[in-house]
Amino acid sequence: MIKAVLFDLFETLITEARVQPTRASRLGETLGLEQEAFRVAWKARRPRVVLGQLSFAEALTEISTTLAGIVDPAAIQRICEQRIREKAAAYAQIDDEVAALVADLRGCGVGLAIVSNCFKEDVLAWSTCPLARGFQCTLFSFAEGVAKPDPEIYLRATRRLGVEPATAIFIGDGADDELVGAERAGLRAFRALWFTSNRLRDRPSEAPRSGLAGRQDVLKLVVSGRE
Repeated sequence: MIKAVLFDLFETLITEARVQPTRASRLGETLGLEQEAFRVAWKARRPRVVLGQLSFAEALTEISTTLAGIVDPAAIQRICEQRIREKAAAYAQIDDEVAALVADLRGCGVGLAIVSNCFKEDVLAWSTCPLARGFQCTLFSFAEGVAKPDPEIYLRATRRLGVEPATAIFIGDGADDELVGAERAGLRAFRALWFTSNRLRDRPSEAPRSGLAGRQDVLKLVVSGRE
């Protein structure tokens, strides 16, 4: 019996296709740094930002200090504020089918949680999103100190919802090996296909897992799993 659904956030419930936010790995020139050197330095620090061990601003400060020996605090502040604005813009543009899906699942009495790898800046505006009130709990990696695909973050979600992993499913676009992680935690995992065209990069490790094309596929799965 399916008692809970855990969702990924970006490119599963929220799409940034219309907003096209600036990628953190491309901020080198904005900080007056050589782009490739910045990209390498950022890649090395990103996992710590996702885990909340280092803030976005602290990471940019470290990189600036390492690569140039100087820091522009005003520029870093502008970058952080821009990221918050861009994420907020994505939260304001909710797909109607996704909104209806969340409402339908709530109507079915299914427990709902979000499990997302993100920076603090990415979710500061989450409370303003129309979807926010539909979820009983949110697990954001920077706040949890653990990130997908570590099974622990999924297990924390099931514990907070008061369900066993075997009675929960996880739905995501497949980034960060999140489907593999969910299965290791004892959940069934499904790839969300409704925003697939926004991400054309194939993920071979995720390919064998079942895909859900849209709202009706999810509802059919959940309803049949509750009978």
